[in-house]
Amino acid sequence: MWIEGNYRRNLMDMHIDDWDPVFLSKLDPDAYVAALKDAGVQAAMIKGKPHTGLCYYPTKIARMHKGLKGFDFFGAMVKKCHENGIAAEGYFTQIFDNWAYENHPEWRIVTGDGKGMRDYRGEPNFKSGRYGIVCPNNEGYRQYVRDSLAELVGNYDIDGIFLDMTFWPEVCYCPACREKYRKRTGKELPVTVDWADPEWREFVYIREEWMAEYAQFATECVKRIKPAVTVEHQFSMITAPWIFGSTEMLTDHVDYSGGDYYGSFLQQTFINKYYKNVSPNLPFIYHTSRCDPELVYHTTTKTPDELLLHVITALVHNGAFLLVDAINPDGTFVPSVYHDLMKKIYANTSRFEKYISGDLVHDAAIWFASHAKYDTGEPKTGVMQKTFSPKYYMECPLGAASVMRADNIPFEVIGTKNIRKEKAKVLILSHVAEIRDEEMDEIEAYLRNGGSLLISGTVANKRLQELAGIRVTGTTEHSFTYMSPTKEAGELGLFKGFDEMTPLTVPDRQVTAEIADGTDLTVLATLTLPYTMTDTSDFAAIHSNPPGIHTDRPCAVLKKLKTGGKIIWTAAPVEISRPYMSREAFADILRYMIATPSFTSNAPKFVEVLEWEKGGERYFAVINEQEEAPIAPMYEISIDVETDRKKAVLLPDGGEMDTSYEDGVLHIRLPKLEVFLIFKLS
Repeated sequence: MWIEGNYRRNLMDMHIDDWDPVFLSKLDPDAYVAALKDAGVQAAMIKGKPHTGLCYYPTKIARMHKGLKGFDFFGAMVKKCHENGIAAEGYFTQIFDNWAYENHPEWRIVTGDGKGMRDYRGEPNFKSGRYGIVCPNNEGYRQYVRDSLAELVGNYDIDGIFLDMTFWPEVCYCPACREKYRKRTGKELPVTVDWADPEWREFVYIREEWMAEYAQFATECVKRIKPAVTVEHQFSMITAPWIFGSTEMLTDHVDYSGGDYYGSFLQQTFINKYYKNVSPNLPFIYHTSRCDPELVYHTTTKTPDELLLHVITALVHNGAFLLVDAINPDGTFVPSVYHDLMKKIYANTSRFEKYISGDLVHDAAIWFASHAKYDTGEPKTGVMQKTFSPKYYMECPLGAASVMRADNIPFEVIGTKNIRKEKAKVLILSHVAEIRDEEMDEIEAYLRNGGSLLISGTVANKRLQELAGIRVTGTTEHSFTYMSPTKEAGELGLFKGFDEMTPLTVPDRQVTAEIADGTDLTVLATLTLPYTMTDTSDFAAIHSNPPGIHTDRPCAVLKKLKTGGKIIWTAAPVEISRPYMSREAFADILRYMIATPSFTSNAPKFVEVLEWEKGGERYFAVINEQEEAPIAPMYEISIDVETDRKKAVLLPDGGEMDTSYEDGVLHIRLPKLEVFLIFKLS
């Protein structure tokens, strides 16, 4: 497969309208490909059909962009890329298609308000009036996609294709969706968001199945014409809430996982781990923009160090990096981005490509539950009043990742398909809102293999409650609560710095539970409440809600399993706490469950230490993931590794590092860390 060893990729982003004759009038494929080649780019993603729906190639299906004046830009780019040893990946938009929206109003998504998406103005979540969005359940639209892909894939010698926008931007109530739901359930589409209602939850899952089924359809359209052409669907909405219908099921219909992100470096290391584990083949691909921080800032460019961080973080996770560059409406681009900036970055990172692609060493794994991207506490509401930013589903697993990075606990992020064979000592279920029975099957298989679970907040399946020895009864009425550690917790070294007088603060509600099976179960903390009910005018202290009502209700328990593993449950996601002491309580629980770490380090909280094994060698990457430029260098970082190898050498030049060896432990002192260092044990 052409993707193997192909780590440096590029997309010239060009969703350009054609109402002005200057638009795309200065496109120069020769200059563009020359720039890519000089930069060391190995693959170009070439726009074929953008969100405007105006094709950059001659078409009999839709309409060609007028600014090209009949020039086959797509064909010229494919030919020139191949002549210069650059793989050519086509770009095809789906669902977001202004031409289709305007010319076939019967294909449009219909919102809960009865409107099309271009009927809105100036609203968020694609309701700006710019995006014409059609429904993938509409058979007429599907025929259009089938014909368009047959034309594009059949006429051009592309290596792969990126099918963008494989998600729902809204809950659709078009005739096609109504009829499809009625045939399956015999019911009308629900219009009320109610997470306590099994019918609503099942509708959400059906929408996810519909989107995966559409992805299968589009992939088969490509493979039917040219089976060897790789297919990548837009997978960035895996981190978006339930509305978008993007789940792990999409990975069944791609050759590799990929998508674009514009968030933090913590987000990148999180999603790179997840992509690595759910992708059918490697490398996966991580897209982000040249513009700082995203494409809205058309004229700004990220610093060299920030772009270097993006590239190397993807690479050490065995991922390719795709630079999304914003073309000017007239078709020009900034040559120095390629002939200077990216040329220097790729010249640096390409030296390390032969060392990566091993098995990432980790002590803990976060399960990112793609079927549970909502919050159980979201109030019952009309579908058009729903929130697009539920609090917990992403905040909690990212919080767990942040704590582990800060405390130098090596971790992975996995999907459901990875759970059964996961080798981590601890699997983290961070406030997972819902666990389907088929997902519980995977969790139970992991536990039978000797694994342990750390569950925070919701215990979202009765089978999981039984395993933990508890029975969930609801949530606290109080919206500000406390955890008071027990004597037994102190004996295990947990909840350090907290006691009955100064319990751990939870600025939120807690899940309430009772002990259902006390066999091999230890209560680690009990629920403490404020003197008065929160969110009322009553108070004990005017500025705060200090603890005053101590209960014997468990809010943290340890259950030892016959398989040798453990389950620890906390009644709220401590991992997203603001106070350092509270986040350290989460880290202490992890350290207790891990017992013997793979390595230890004094690296500061924003420096990530990663280890992988490949071909009998042990490699380390140390990455300075500071979120704001300029990135300050770090000094006096050390790593301790239990090994029989007594030296460490910097890569790629092989210079020996400052080390000492005692009692089977190699103590490694790093030189000055600027953006990253990679070394191996010798």
